[in-house]
Amino acid sequence: MNNSIFFKILVFSICCLIFWSLRDFLLLIICSLVIANIICNLTNKVKNILKIPRSLSLFLVLIFLAFIFLASVFLILPPFIEEVNELLIDVPNILTRINFIFNSNLERINRLLYGNDADNILDMYKIFNDFIILPDGATIAKAIKESFINIINIAGNLGSGLIRIVFVLVVSLMISIEPNSYKEGVLFITPKALRNKFRNIIEKSNIALSNWMFSMVISSIFVGLLSLIVLSILDIKYVVSNAIIAMALNIIPNIGPVISAIFPISIALLDNLWKPLLVLSSYIIIQNIESYIIMPSIMKKKTNLLPGLTLISQFGFTFIFGPLGLILSLPLALVIQVIIKETMNLD
Repeated sequence: MNNSIFFKILVFSICCLIFWSLRDFLLLIICSLVIANIICNLTNKVKNILKIPRSLSLFLVLIFLAFIFLASVFLILPPFIEEVNELLIDVPNILTRINFIFNSNLERINRLLYGNDADNILDMYKIFNDFIILPDGATIAKAIKESFINIINIAGNLGSGLIRIVFVLVVSLMISIEPNSYKEGVLFITPKALRNKFRNIIEKSNIALSNWMFSMVISSIFVGLLSLIVLSILDIKYVVSNAIIAMALNIIPNIGPVISAIFPISIALLDNLWKPLLVLSSYIIIQNIESYIIMPSIMKKKTNLLPGLTLISQFGFTFIFGPLGLILSLPLALVIQVIIKETMNLD
């Protein structure tokens, strides 16, 4: 191995170590760039539609986003929190119901195979509670309930992450005010031979992120409203919270819709056995309508993301950045796909 190859490997290894040590900070930068991209695209659309200066259109967009945020906090958040608290109270009942269904079916299978004189199947719920040792004699139901409460408390406790939130918002706003200056600054440190290609990558990445943002907003609103209507017709408890969960998790491909269906299906078990099947069927229909009708309609020139890259990005960015990496996996995968395509086209 000559000195040149050794030096390149050493530099690459050092860069990987720096990236890994600064991954939390890089995630904040990525969040800032994604938010700034959304604000800039909305600003440009308002500017083109109303034919007004960019500074005025930016002001209108910020006012609109602030209004949406405040409306969500005061109109949507209170019933959501109330229903989530009620749901936490029902967690032991849901687990008991699932345990009853599971064991009753095991007993039927046992009797069919070994006759009516066969020993009854042991209570799986009791086995788990006896096997897993929890502090202070806590049961699994209680532990799960407390875990949900802790997650909600962590998510709602802005004090611990207030500095990060302020940092992301400030950087996003600064970039949104003068996006071209920051873009030209990045291009300035790019080698001259690659400057035009890198400019093209930035433009195409911006288009891909703009398409993703627009499609996600429309499709998430559709999924949330349709879930609200379907769950109301089926008379499922906690309609508002389940609809909000479905709308929020819709931005996570593949995994999000599956997770969002777990909550209403579990709640439906409290009523009877046919409701969970109806809820499952309804969610499958909603996701198919969203995937094959809504998305193609609103995204005629949508950037097609390779399925393998989507799955790899979900696991990879979740491993590197944590839960927030899972949320940002799709926009990051879109940018990576653009970079790969444009890099492969290098002369």
